[in-house]
This record gives sequence, structure tokens and C-alpha cells, in this order.
Amino acid sequence: MRLQFTWTAVTLLASSCRAVNGLSLKAEHAGAVFNNGTAAGQDVSLGNETGYVSYPPGHHAKAAVLYMTDIFGNALINNKLLADSIAKAGYLVVMPDLFRGDPVPADALSDPASNYSLPDWQKRHPMAEIESILDTTINAIQTTYNTSRIGSVGYCFGGRYVARYLAAGKAIKAGFAAHPSNTQAAEWEAIAAPISIAFGDLDESSTPENRTNIEEIFFEGNKTYQTTLYSNAEHGFAVRTNLTVKQKAFAQEGAYFQAVRWLDAWVKSEE
Repeated sequence: MRLQFTWTAVTLLASSCRAVNGLSLKAEHAGAVFNNGTAAGQDVSLGNETGYVSYPPGHHAKAAVLYMTDIFGNALINNKLLADSIAKAGYLVVMPDLFRGDPVPADALSDPASNYSLPDWQKRHPMAEIESILDTTINAIQTTYNTSRIGSVGYCFGGRYVARYLAAGKAIKAGFAAHPSNTQAAEWEAIAAPISIAFGDLDESSTPENRTNIEEIFFEGNKTYQTTLYSNAEHGFAVRTNLTVKQKAFAQEGAYFQAVRWLDAWVKSEE
């Protein structure tokens, strides 16, 4: 029997509310999403791979976050700034270069004059290669950075790998995904660690039926989960959006708060 769920579309303004899911947020997290400026982290070697690392205040962290990017990769400044935002909340954030210097150009899919072939790009970056990079990165977090408490965040393309790396036997303690794409039911069914997802109601890659199916899997599988649906939020909103539209700005900030609070509860906490 299909379960019936009530979805709450978040439309409150960021300026009038500093709460997500009815819980107050710590003052130090308020307005924490960086959208402009210079990236504060460093490009580093991660074993035989490369990536970007952003450090928390004082360079001391109880836990690390594996950041899995969208198809625009580490070249997109918004990804680095969002990694910096998460680091400011007290995490060592490690963002591997999942595409080894070959991300989709930032404007390739939005420029009508572009003839960029996304299918060809996808063939150049098979799942086995992505997971090899992620495995190497996790090993670097555990050894080079001496951190065993690892959470994950993933956006669009990276959201699928959040799901895959929450399966039993993986090193990730909990994960957050925003507007995940190209996921399979079996990947959600295999999740064995806490999962939080931010959806946008304008995201064509995630229909109401898709979202309900995912929640049914979580509910029937007795998973530890959270899902939030943001109004007037398109695919990619958690990384970059039109900040002049109040609902969109709130959705981006809300997704950030959602991620940090989930990580605080299930990764940083010693309980």
C-alpha cells in the first residue's frame, strides 16, 4: 500500500527566521553560507589524487566531511565557498577532484550556444573511477588527517554517491544530499547510516513521485532519515541560486543549516 506523506514547502524569509525544522540554530551558524569572495582552503594532494581542503577555525576538528561535488567540480568557486562554509561550522572539509581536471564547464548547460555533450562527459567518468577517487580520499582523511569520524555531503551528481557510501561496511557515519540525481532505488534501500535530503520543488530531476518513493523506502526500511522540500527551489539551489529571490536565498541557507545540524547530530556528537 502506498503511504501518504505531507510535504512542507519552506517559504519563510531568511531575515525573519533562524530555524530549520522547528529547532533553533546556533548564532555562530547564522548567515554562514559564503557566495562571494576568495576560497579560504587549499588545493592539496590526497594520496595519488588531488582535491581541496578547508579547515575549521583554529585548524582543529573532531570530525571531517567528505564533500562530493556536482558535475561542475572543484573548478566552480561556489563549491569551494560552500566547503568553506561547512568548515566554519567546525569541520575539516575534504573535496576530492572527482573528475581529475575535467569538470563540466560552469556555463555549458545554461548557454544556448553551447554544444557541450554531457553523455560524452559521463562516459569519461564512469562510476568505478569516481569510487576509486572517493576510496583514496577516505583513506587520506583517515591517515593524513588522522580522522575517523567522517560524514559526507553531496550535491546533484555527488548526492548519488552520498547514498552509495552510506551502505553497510563503509566508513561514512552519516550523510546529507541536496537535489541528488540519477539515483536508483537499490542505492537508497542499501543505506545503513543516517541520511538527510534537501529537495527543491522546481527540480525536474526529482518529481513528487520520486520523492515519495524515496521516503517510502526509508520508512519501510526503518532508516534514520530526514527530508525537507524547499519551495521555489530549482535543481542545484543548495550550491548556487538567484539570491535576489527571497525564497531561493532561504532555500540555499536552509539546506546549509540542514546539513550542518545533521552532521552535528550524527557525526560530530560523541554519543
